[in-house]
Amino acid sequence: MPAKRFIHFLMPAAVLAVFFIFMASGCKKDELNTDSSFQLSFSHDTVLFDTVFTSIGTVTQKLLVHNTSNKKVIVKAVKLAGGNDSPFRINIDGVSAFQVNDLEIGAKDSIYIFVKVTINPNEQNAPFVKTDSILFETNGNVQNVKLVAWGQNAIFYNNCVLKGNIVLGPDKPHVIFGLLTADSLCTITIEAGTKLYFHNKSGLLIRNGASINVNGTLENPVTFRGDRLGTDYSTVAGQWLGIEIEGGSHNNQFIYADIQNGQIGLLVDSSGITSQPLVTLYNCIIHNMVNYGILAIHTNILAANCQITNCGGYTVAIQNGGKCDFRQCTISNFWTTSSRHFPTLLLSNYLMYEGGQVVTTPLENAFFGNCIINGSGDEEFEPDSLAAEGFHYTFDHCLVQTTLQASHQSSFIECIINQDAKFIDPWKGDFQLDTLSAAKDIGSLTVITTSPLPITLDMKGISRIPLPDLGVYERVESK
Repeated sequence: MPAKRFIHFLMPAAVLAVFFIFMASGCKKDELNTDSSFQLSFSHDTVLFDTVFTSIGTVTQKLLVHNTSNKKVIVKAVKLAGGNDSPFRINIDGVSAFQVNDLEIGAKDSIYIFVKVTINPNEQNAPFVKTDSILFETNGNVQNVKLVAWGQNAIFYNNCVLKGNIVLGPDKPHVIFGLLTADSLCTITIEAGTKLYFHNKSGLLIRNGASINVNGTLENPVTFRGDRLGTDYSTVAGQWLGIEIEGGSHNNQFIYADIQNGQIGLLVDSSGITSQPLVTLYNCIIHNMVNYGILAIHTNILAANCQITNCGGYTVAIQNGGKCDFRQCTISNFWTTSSRHFPTLLLSNYLMYEGGQVVTTPLENAFFGNCIINGSGDEEFEPDSLAAEGFHYTFDHCLVQTTLQASHQSSFIECIINQDAKFIDPWKGDFQLDTLSAAKDIGSLTVITTSPLPITLDMKGISRIPLPDLGVYERVESK
């Protein structure tokens, strides 16, 4: 037989063989798996919820249920073990129910189960645990996936206006919906260890005539966060609005405050230039904000031993003049959530409003001593001035990432320029110094001894004497 005719006869046979293979495969997928030893596969053996505030529910978690066999299976029952009495609720392949029967999962296919939890209030202040499980009965065998939620009673505020002398304590978390407002003449005192959690589009407002005193400690800081506490949200910016301090308020101080994951960490409105700071920040962290870490407009602000880091806009913006004093601060920006178009630090002696109106006020004195001002960009300092107004700033023994030092020599006193601070992991929020950091042992003792606040110890209580490092954290070499 000629070779061409041999190939001609082979081709239909090959096609036919492929056809039968597909047919056999299709038949296999339609076959039912009845093996009593068969086990479903799950994406998690436990669906875990971090702290859930009583009565307000939580974010939805998901569980993937996978049929690993090459035959379809019929799951006789998928059910919530606690039934109607369970704090958990489930959606099984699009059906909200406590139990679904005869659920088919195709060969090598999967379904999703979505889980939510709502915990009713009780008399406990401390966190408590609620548990249940999802049961799966397949071919006579039963599997389960555990459900675990940490519950916590809380004090709730819904667009609440506070008057008089108010003390917020640490016994229970404080959960805020809308604005929590300190009205005129109100003084809010927040005790060590207190936790404030803000719902989406919620914030804290200190009105003209009011004041706030945040009295955290090294062991028990005061926490400001969004109210979604799952691990997936621990580094998500923009979950709440932030803290606003109106002009005309007074004696505002934040000691060991940890403020994270909002739109703006701290907005300080125009107040005129007073001899005493409108806001004092001491041993504070402001981190991971969509816009500003600190926005101070025509005011007087004092910050010592503070970390202000990783923002989508300016990390610190001093606008329309005023005064500021930052000592032993790490002001740094390694924002990764989106593209960043602004440097770390802005100093300005004017403000432009919508419609083109320009308001100018002298920048009387902006002082930065033993600080780190840097980030992931090439230029991390923006001096923005109008010549008609005063514009005075000083970097004293600082590490600054800038190209402007050569043209402004008098403003830079014994600074190191464009050298690597070598943080341990700034992208993940760790701004402690690595062993090869250029910021080690080069700080000024005079900056420390002349400070309005005691800064011989760093934020973690480690001595800086006799050779202080720059920034908020003193490097401790392992022995």
